[in-house]
Amino acid sequence: MIHQLLRREPAAVTEGRGRPLDLVPLDLASKRSPRGAEDRRAIPIVLTLLGAALWITGISLLHPSSVGIWGLLASANAWFLLAFPALVLGFLLELRRRTPRGWLLGLNLIALIVAIHGSVPIIFGAPEYAWVYKHLGIISAFATYGHVTDPTNIYQQWPALFAAVAAISSLAHVAPVSFAAWAPLAFELADALLLFAIFRLLGGERRTAWLAILLYEGLVSWVGQDYLSPQAFSYLLWLAMVLIAVRWLRRSPTVTGGRLARLRAPLVAGAPAPAHTTKAMRALAVVLLSVIYFAVVAAHQLTPYMALAAVGVLTVLDLLRPRWLLALLAVIALAYLAPHYQLISQSFGGLFSGGSPIANASGARGTYHAGAEATTAQIVRALAAVMWFGAFASVLIRRKALGRVVIPAALAFSPFLVLFAQSYGGEAIYRVFLFSAPWCALLVSSTLVELRFPRRLPLRWPLTVCVCLAVLFAGLQGLYGPARVDAFTPREVAASQWLYTHIPRGSLIVMPVDNFPALEAADYNDFDLQVMPSDPQLGASWLDEANLSQVENWITTLGHRTAYIVVSRSMAASAAYYGAPRGYEQLVAKIPTVLGGGVVYQDADTTVYRLTL
Repeated sequence: MIHQLLRREPAAVTEGRGRPLDLVPLDLASKRSPRGAEDRRAIPIVLTLLGAALWITGISLLHPSSVGIWGLLASANAWFLLAFPALVLGFLLELRRRTPRGWLLGLNLIALIVAIHGSVPIIFGAPEYAWVYKHLGIISAFATYGHVTDPTNIYQQWPALFAAVAAISSLAHVAPVSFAAWAPLAFELADALLLFAIFRLLGGERRTAWLAILLYEGLVSWVGQDYLSPQAFSYLLWLAMVLIAVRWLRRSPTVTGGRLARLRAPLVAGAPAPAHTTKAMRALAVVLLSVIYFAVVAAHQLTPYMALAAVGVLTVLDLLRPRWLLALLAVIALAYLAPHYQLISQSFGGLFSGGSPIANASGARGTYHAGAEATTAQIVRALAAVMWFGAFASVLIRRKALGRVVIPAALAFSPFLVLFAQSYGGEAIYRVFLFSAPWCALLVSSTLVELRFPRRLPLRWPLTVCVCLAVLFAGLQGLYGPARVDAFTPREVAASQWLYTHIPRGSLIVMPVDNFPALEAADYNDFDLQVMPSDPQLGASWLDEANLSQVENWITTLGHRTAYIVVSRSMAASAAYYGAPRGYEQLVAKIPTVLGGGVVYQDADTTVYRLTL
C-alpha cells in the first residue's frame, strides 16, 4: 500500500530502510572526503548559473519570425530547451542536501520564473493577448477623466485594478503599454512569495514548501491568467487573504458536541494546532481581511465567489473563526453585486447559468482540429487531470489523519462549487484550475517528500525529478503553444496607435479575426469596432469570409459610408492555429481588387484598408 511508504517518524537514516528526500545518504555524509562534500555543494550553484546562461544564450537567438505554429518550445534552440532542466536539477539537488541553502533555492526559483514568463516579452517586445489592450483602453479612460465614463461597460463597473494602474501610471508619467508586457512576471513573483509563506504555515517543513512552489510554477503556467487583468490582481489579493486567515484566524476544530461536530470529526483528525494569537490580533486580521476582500469585490466579478466558497468550506469544518466572517464577506459581495446585477445578467446570463457542473466546466467554445491547437489542448487537459488525481490520491493516502491536509484539500476542491452556478462565459473551469493549483501542488509535494522506498530501490529522487520536469514542460507547452497567436510585435502595436490617432472619430473599424492589439484611446466609444461574425469561438460563425459579396453586404448593414479593414500577422496566425474563421486568406487576397480597398497604412505586420461603400 502506498500509505505504508509514507514517513511516520522524524527524518532519520536507519538500517534497511529508505532515506527521506531531505537527507544526504549516510555513506556520503561519513565516508566521502571534505573535498568531495565541497564539490557537491558547488553542483547546485553551477547548475543554476548554467541554466541562467543557457536561457540567456537561447533567448538571444530567438525572434518573432522563428516561432512557428507549434509554439515556442517546438521552435526553440537546444540552449533554450536545456535551460529549464538545468534549473530544475539545480533546485532539486540543493533541496536534497541535509541543509538546503534558502538563498540559492530562492535565486534558482526567481531565475526559473523569469525564464518562464520573461521569454515571450523579450522575443516579441510587446504585451501578449488581445484583451490586454482592451484593459489598457479602460486604464486610459480613467487616467484621462478620473471617473467612470461608460456605466454600461462592465470593466468600468469593477474598476479597482484599472483605477490603481491609471493612478500609478499618471504619477510615474509612464504609459501602461510600456510595462504591461511584464505584468505576468511581476504577478508570478508576488504570488510565489505569498504562497511560500502559506505553504510554510500549512506544510510544516521548508522542503515541502519549496517543492510545492516549483510544482506550482509548472502547473499554473499554461492557464495564462497572470497578465495585466482584474483576475490576476484579485488572485494576488486572495492569496493575501489566505495568508491572513491561516496565520491569525485558524482554530482547532471542536470535535465534541452536536451532530455537525461529530460528522466533521474524521475530517479534522490530526489537525495541527494553530499558532498562538491574541484577541487584538484576531480583530485586526478580520479588519484587514475585510478591506482586502472589498478590493477583490471591486476588481473582479468571479473571484469574490471563489473566495466565499473556500471560506465557507473552512467555516463548515470549523477551521476558521469567527464563524460570522463568512456572513460578513457574503454581505460585502452581495451589496456590491446588487446595483450591478443587470450588467452581470447581460454578460453572463445572470448569477446562475444552469445547475449542470459538467456543462459549466466544458470550457470556452472553439474549433478544435487535428493540429497544433488540438495537441496543446490535450496536453493541458491531461496535466489538469493528473494534478487533480494526484491531489486526491494524496488526500486518500492520509485518510486516517485527514486533519494534516484538510486545509489544503478544502482550498483545492472548494473552487468546484462555483461550477454548480456559473460557466462564466466558458471560462469558469480555467479559474477553477487556477484557484485549485497551489493547494494541489502542496498536497502532491508533501507526498513526494514523505514517500519511502526500500534502500535497494532509491526511487524517490528519480520520481521527483521526472514529475517536476514532466509538469514543467507540459505547462510550458500550454503557455508557449499559442505564442505566435497570443503575442504581438511592436509594429502591430504601432499600427494600432496609428489607427486610433489618424482615422476620423466615429469611423467603422472591421477586423476579420478578433486577434489584434486594439490599443483603444480613452474615448474608445467614439469608434465602431466590429469583428466579422465568422468565428465559432465567438459564438457567431454564419459568415464565410471567402464569400466577398456576403462580406460586403454585412459591412453595408453596419450603417457607415466608409470602413477601415485591418489585417495583420497575428490574425493570420490565429486563423492558421484555430482553423477559423473560414476563408480568411481568400478575403485578404481580394480586399484590394474585389472590395476595392485602398491601403492607408502598411508595414511588415499590418495593413489597413479604407473601403468606400
